[in-house]
Amino acid sequence: MVLFLRNHEIRGLMDLPEYISAVEAGYREIGMGAGAAFPRENLWIRGDQGEGQGGGHLPAGSKASFKFKAALLPGMGGAGMQAYTAGLPSGLETYMFLYDTNTGALAAVMEVLYYDWLKTAAVSALAARCLAPENSSTLALFGTGRHARSQLHALTAVLPIQRVQAYSRNEENRRVFCRKMSAELGIAVSPAATPAAALCDADIIVAITTSPTPVFDGADLPNKPLHINALGAHYPWVREVDDYTTVNSRVFTDELEQGWAEEGEIIMPRDAGLIDASHVVGDLGALVAGKVPARPEGTMWTLFLSGGTGIEDVAVATRLYEKALAAGIGASFAFDQAYEYEL
Repeated sequence: MVLFLRNHEIRGLMDLPEYISAVEAGYREIGMGAGAAFPRENLWIRGDQGEGQGGGHLPAGSKASFKFKAALLPGMGGAGMQAYTAGLPSGLETYMFLYDTNTGALAAVMEVLYYDWLKTAAVSALAARCLAPENSSTLALFGTGRHARSQLHALTAVLPIQRVQAYSRNEENRRVFCRKMSAELGIAVSPAATPAAALCDADIIVAITTSPTPVFDGADLPNKPLHINALGAHYPWVREVDDYTTVNSRVFTDELEQGWAEEGEIIMPRDAGLIDASHVVGDLGALVAGKVPARPEGTMWTLFLSGGTGIEDVAVATRLYEKALAAGIGASFAFDQAYEYEL
C-alpha cells in the first residue's frame, strides 16, 4: 500500500522544532558517509513565456523547467526523489516519491509545497544554530514574502533574537510584514528604509528573496563577528551576496557538489579568479557531523548558501510519513504490478 499525502494533510503533522530535528538527522547521516545525495538537475523547456508565467531566473530561450533531486538516507529508513515543474501555466507542481529502504517498496507520494515552506526555514535555523555567534540577538532580514515569515519563526526558535530589521523593495509590503510579525513573535520587527539600515548592528543576516543581484553591499556589513544565510538564489548566473562578502567570509554550502553547480555567490568570484574551491570550507553535512569546525577563534563572518537539496526533502518526508501512519492520515492505494512474461 502506498500513502498519498496532500498539503492540507501534512499541515500540523510536525512543528518547526521537529522539522529542524529531521533536517539535522538527514544531514548528519550524509556527513557521516552513511547516505548519498543526487544534486538537483534542471532540464530547460525551450520557448517563450506566456503572459503571467514565471519560472524563476531562466536562461535565454527557455520558458520553464523540469527539475528533480534525490537522496538516500538508510539510517532514517527512506530514499526518494522530488520532481517538479516551474514556469508553466499550472504554476509550481512538485511531488515527492518516497521509498522504504528496509523493504524496497514505494511508501508514499506527497505534495511538497507546504512542507517545503517549513523545511527551508528548518535548514536556515540549523545552519544559524551551528554558525551564528553566541547570543546573536539582532537579525537583518532581506525579503518579506511567505518564506520570510517561516524564517523568523524558525530562527527565533534556535537563537535569542530580540530585534529584526527587515528590508524589501516594496515599502508597503515591508510595513505590513513587520506589523504582522511583531504581533506573531512578540519582538521588535521593524522596517528598514535601506539595505544599509537593515545591516546596522546585525549579528545574523538572512536573504530570502527573488533578486538576481546582490541585495546588500558587503562594505556595509558591521565590523564584528556575524553570520549570513543566503537562500533565495540557486542558479550560476544569479546571487544575493556580492564578491566582497563571499571573499571575506568563511563559506559553507548545503551540499558541496550541488553548491558548486548552482550557487552564483561562489561560482562568479571563482570564475573571476577571486577564490578557488578551497574557499568553501565544507557543507552542512560535514558541519553537523563535526567533520569541520564552525567558527575557529578569530572568525569574523560566516556565510551559508542553500538552494534546497534532496537530503532535507527525504529526511522531512520520512518523518512526515511516520507521523501520518501513526495518526491515520492520508489516502492509501495499491499498485497492481502482477504480470506474466507471455506474448
